[in-house]
Amino acid sequence: MRLSQINVNYGFGSTGIIVKDLQTLCKHEGIDCEVVFSEAREDVLSDTYHMGNVVSNKLHALLSRISGKQGYFSKISTWLLLRHYDSYKPDIIHLHNLHSCYISLPMILKYAARKHIAVVATQHDCWLYTGGCCHYTSTDCFKWKEACGDCPARRSVNALLFDGTKRMLADRYRLFGGIRNLTAVGVSRWIADEARQSVFKNANCIAIHNGIDTEFFRPVRKEEFAGFERLRSLRALKETNPGIFLILAPSNKWFLDINRETFEHFACRMTEDMRMIFIGNGVDKSRLTDKMIDVGFVSSREEIRAIYNMVDVMVNCTREESLSLLNVEVQACGTPVVTYSNTGVKETVDGKCGFAVENGNPAAAWNAMSQIKERGKAEYSDACRQWVRKEFDKDTNYKKYIELYKSISRS
Repeated sequence: MRLSQINVNYGFGSTGIIVKDLQTLCKHEGIDCEVVFSEAREDVLSDTYHMGNVVSNKLHALLSRISGKQGYFSKISTWLLLRHYDSYKPDIIHLHNLHSCYISLPMILKYAARKHIAVVATQHDCWLYTGGCCHYTSTDCFKWKEACGDCPARRSVNALLFDGTKRMLADRYRLFGGIRNLTAVGVSRWIADEARQSVFKNANCIAIHNGIDTEFFRPVRKEEFAGFERLRSLRALKETNPGIFLILAPSNKWFLDINRETFEHFACRMTEDMRMIFIGNGVDKSRLTDKMIDVGFVSSREEIRAIYNMVDVMVNCTREESLSLLNVEVQACGTPVVTYSNTGVKETVDGKCGFAVENGNPAAAWNAMSQIKERGKAEYSDACRQWVRKEFDKDTNYKKYIELYKSISRS
């Protein structure tokens, strides 16, 4: 069996790590697997195909902004990939993230239909079954269930002149409809159910949760914090104030305009024994109080693991995600999570060691966090770890893809 995965990244970012993990697992199972990618940073295995370049990608981005259609250009790069497929002869093409201006989706799907190649399409977000939007619940737009057009999110996806959403959705119905052996995989049950209502209504739709490395994301000893200079102030804070309660907060969610009420609700209720630790990009420093600490963007996996271990809880006011591996990684380190519950995020907590509260309800988030503070992190840590190992271990979950590939090859 020969498998070709296509994804924008290889070896970094959430989907880039997933395709590399799947490739490694395939090799162990005796499956010939290559990864087609647009960008990699390091550790590229031999069975890969790099498509496009900076010039073709920028041209694709420009044409997308003008036409309002993404995933329709890079025709020369895609034609070269199809010539490679003529010799590689894949039995299955596994589509991941295609919406980063590097590939022509129509050319790929027409080729697969003509050559009778099975297609697996993983819904890491909503792009493949809509007229081109990655998420739609925040804009409360569900036109994709019938016909897109006059898109309320057009400007946010940089479609500057024309609205191509109606054409894109119609093309998806036609192009995916031409694939005889088509499987749509949702990374959550929520997104799998959504996909069934649109382009993939006639496909085999299943859910396979993304997974994490539970041997890496784990509780660690305090000595393992010492190597990170940036965390020295947090360690000192903990040592001089043993009762301090640290709340982890992803900056890119907390500083969105839609979450201003949530931010202000927490800011005015923080007590002297509490500190909010913002991590990642997007902080508006002018809004920080003396009980808030901006750690900034952290690229080191070891350092991010140390932070997950050091804090007492994470409050994630995410409004829409297909899943949220951030919630999973934090719990794998023994730290409970409070999260808004819309979309697939609610599947990352079990109501025992992590809690989903009503979307956009800051009082509910505060109350759930306060319950954790009252009982103490230690009451939840073992249950968090067990929950993640049971539901989100990457080896267990990605073996479901191996079973899927094998079932497709037998059909």
